Amino acid sequence: MNEKWKALWESHGYSSPTAIQTAIYQPISEQQNVLAIAPTGTGKTVAYTLPILEKITAKKELQWLILAPSHELVMQITDVIRSWLTDKEITVTPLIGGANIKRQIEKLKKKPQIIVASPGRAKELIQQKKIKMHEVHTITLDECDELLSKDHFDTTMAIVQSAKRDRQLVLVSATHLETADRFFAQLSEKPLLFEEKAKPEARQQVKHQFMEVENREKPILLRRISHVAGMRGLVFVRDKARMDILLEKLTFDGVKAAGIHREVPKEMRQKVLQAFKDGALTYLIVTDIAARGLDIPDLPYVIHYDLANNEKEYIHRSGRTGRMEKQGTVISFVNAREIRILKQYLKEQHLIGEKIRFYQGALSAEMPEKKPIHPKKEQPHRSGGKHKKREK
Repeated sequence: MNEKWKALWESHGYSSPTAIQTAIYQPISEQQNVLAIAPTGTGKTVAYTLPILEKITAKKELQWLILAPSHELVMQITDVIRSWLTDKEITVTPLIGGANIKRQIEKLKKKPQIIVASPGRAKELIQQKKIKMHEVHTITLDECDELLSKDHFDTTMAIVQSAKRDRQLVLVSATHLETADRFFAQLSEKPLLFEEKAKPEARQQVKHQFMEVENREKPILLRRISHVAGMRGLVFVRDKARMDILLEKLTFDGVKAAGIHREVPKEMRQKVLQAFKDGALTYLIVTDIAARGLDIPDLPYVIHYDLANNEKEYIHRSGRTGRMEKQGTVISFVNAREIRILKQYLKEQHLIGEKIRFYQGALSAEMPEKKPIHPKKEQPHRSGGKHKKREK
């Protein structure tokens, strides 16, 4: 690590760098293309931020473009970068869809050296020639598994191909890329691959539990476990419609909860998220897209109210707790059929799920069913023979 970062490193409360932070520091410093895969919560944003910031100058032109798939992640990355800036002449500007584009264009006129953007808004401003890609030295794709998914692939590719051919590419992800070969084939280049697997001790810090419950009973169960001591959970639902119904029921029952999805304005999202971080809310209800990039320090619970559609989704959701090797608990609400699916997710990750129940105000391990005690069969009379009816 560069000497200039040591004091800031300590002020951020960090001790020793994580494996991924150590592995990619030098290659990025040397302008190499890098693909880094590491579990959620291992400090990937800081891992790529420090070596790239060393190369950013005060020259008034765009030098570094970061793409992220969600509004929350764009803002989170922006905050991280700002916390490491030591030169007041260097500025970072976030650009997200849904925000006032005229205001964003005014900010771009001040020529920030760093832009963090959602792919749709970045492409729009590139087409309007408000973002000058020929100036860009480095492009970072954060959560590149999502950026290179079917929904975002063409937009992301168009942005990357609009830059200089000798620009640097830095890609980071918590899961493997199914489209990596296709992406790099179109660029005629391959990056250095760095992969960090979750440490066995880190896996042990997060408990994976499940509760068997029918769909119609889920709101009742969520209300009941809201009384568990220390309960503060990020609750994943399938879509906005499910979120609205659940919030209505929780509010009626007096449970402190709020939700965020892609249609919620930025200011409201930030307000709700802060209330949850401050402990004013028991539950923050989210969809998968809205939750991308959420960083909630010391989050005790992640609750899969609706089971994830696939293993990758399960990993991303669950990674909101137990960050930086801290303790956390993941609870899945599942029916009999979904238990088999969940166990397959866990098996692929070499994890073990524990069946639990809510009992006397606490979460406890499911007790094995007791064998029914059958009444003893009537024994024949010792004197032998059948009893005669007593005469009246």
